[in-house]
Amino acid sequence: MSLELTDRVVMVTGAGSGIGRAAARLLVGHGARVILVGRTVSALAETAAGLPPSHHLVAPCDVGDDKQVEACVAEAIARFGRLDGAFNNAGTFGTFGPLHEDTADNFNQVVATNLRGVWSCMRGQIGAMLTAGGGAIVNCASVAGHIGHAQSPLYSATKHAVIGLSKSAALQYAGDGIRVNVVSPGSTDTPMLRSLYGDPDALAQRARRAPLGRLGTCEEVANAAAWLLSPLAAYVTGQTLVVDGGVTAGSAVARTDRATEGQHHS
Repeated sequence: MSLELTDRVVMVTGAGSGIGRAAARLLVGHGARVILVGRTVSALAETAAGLPPSHHLVAPCDVGDDKQVEACVAEAIARFGRLDGAFNNAGTFGTFGPLHEDTADNFNQVVATNLRGVWSCMRGQIGAMLTAGGGAIVNCASVAGHIGHAQSPLYSATKHAVIGLSKSAALQYAGDGIRVNVVSPGSTDTPMLRSLYGDPDALAQRARRAPLGRLGTCEEVANAAAWLLSPLAAYVTGQTLVVDGGVTAGSAVARTDRATEGQHHS
């Protein structure tokens, strides 16, 4: 099924790796012209490798810096003439640990990227979309935006905030033809997740949390974001699409327990 994204101009933040890289490549594959946004030029270059020059723009930017974001949006419009969509995917876990041992520096870093970065990007993107006559924004939250995260309360708090910000913006701009939605990944096999849970046993434990019994892939989350950005989701706004293998659906019977449960009922 075609996503009908040919020549749509879409900004993707956090495009240097993981979900952002998968989304950027997927969107270009469906004909979109994509602005690759991230802090590391070499990582963005790796994402851009093999993409048609006419369909991408490498735009180094720290989303936590308002001036850089403004310049990035302006560069996108100068190159492609307009902005039709955005996937605000950049994020950070920050430092894991007890709340009473957290630091102001960690707070500032996590909030700057996960909340202020989304707010700053949306502010510039919405201004451009109003000029273009409409558009679609997808913000990346997390299952931690629906439930708590014992290792990083601050990460969870910012992701809850992203969902509230997105719903509010969806209401504000519905009459202007701008849709705003959220994709909330569960444990996804990204470089960031592997850096946090590098031990194979820890990764396996994360995978077992999902009723589907595995980690998600970057491509699976990218598919969800691309659908929300596309005209196929034209009647969808203010919603959150959770891509978590069933984690937030509730507790599930562990695979090792199913056989035993079946014996009890035989």
